[in-house]
Amino acid sequence: MQTKIDEVTRVDTAWNEIQGANTESLGTVFNYTPVSATSTTTIVKKIEDTPIPWGTSEKVFSILGTVKTVMTTGPIGSGSIYDERIPMYFQGERVVEFYHPEVEYKNIFDDRELLSKISENKLIEMAFSFDKGYSIDEVQNIFEDDIAWYWIDTFDQEDIKYMNNLNQNEESARDHTILGDVAFGFSQNDNRKVELGSSFISAVQMLKADGGMYEEDVTKLYNVITNNGEKEFKTENLAIIGVVVTGTPSELKAYQNLQEIRGATLGATIDKY
Repeated sequence: MQTKIDEVTRVDTAWNEIQGANTESLGTVFNYTPVSATSTTTIVKKIEDTPIPWGTSEKVFSILGTVKTVMTTGPIGSGSIYDERIPMYFQGERVVEFYHPEVEYKNIFDDRELLSKISENKLIEMAFSFDKGYSIDEVQNIFEDDIAWYWIDTFDQEDIKYMNNLNQNEESARDHTILGDVAFGFSQNDNRKVELGSSFISAVQMLKADGGMYEEDVTKLYNVITNNGEKEFKTENLAIIGVVVTGTPSELKAYQNLQEIRGATLGATIDKY
C-alpha cells in the first residue's frame, strides 16, 4: 500500500504542476486505518501571493495495492443552452476561460471592460488569450512581473478541427472555450536562476517515462510540442498562447490596448487586505 501511495503521489504532484491555470498543490495529508489509507490533496490558486482554496481531491488506497478516487470537484455554471455566455464558477469565484488562436468563435469576450467597475481594493486574476503563439521571452517582454501563469499550445489539428466543428453548431448560441482547470502550462518562477518553463519540461518527461495513468495525455502533448519528434522538447519550443495575470484593476488596465490579446476573461477576485 505504501509503495502505491508513493507512486501515485509522485505522479499526481507532477500532473498538478502542469495542468490547471494558476493553480498549485498545497500538499497531501493521509489518514490511515489498519487496511487502508485516504489521501486528501488541497489545491490553491494564488493572487499576489494570497492563496485561495481551489478544491480538494481524495483517494483511497488499500493494502491490496489498489487505488480509487472517491472525491473530486470542478466548476459549474447555470443557464440555458441558448445563452450567449454562461460564466463558470468554482468555490464562489469566476473560472478563467481561454480562446485558442486557431479556433473560430461566434463571440470572443473581453472582460477588460470590467476593470473600471472593480474596486481598487480588490486583487484580481484575468486570462488573456493571444492571437498566435509566442515565445516565453516575447511574452515576458510584454507582461513582465504581472504574469502568474503561462498557457502552452498542446492542441493538434484534430483538436482544432473538433473545436471548430463544435463552435459552428448553429443550434448552440454559446461557444465552447477551454476552461482554465483543464489547460496546460506552468507558473511564473520567482527564482531567476531557474529557467522559465523547465519545470513543465521535467514534469512531462517524468510522466511520459512513468507509463502510468497520465502517459497517454502527456505523450500527446509531447508530440504536439515536438511536432512528432521534428523539434527538441525544450523551453524554446513552447508556444505560449495565453497567460494569467494578477494585480489591481489599475495595474491590469496597462494591457487594455495590446494587439496580441484576442480575448480576456475574468477569474477570481479577492480583497487586497
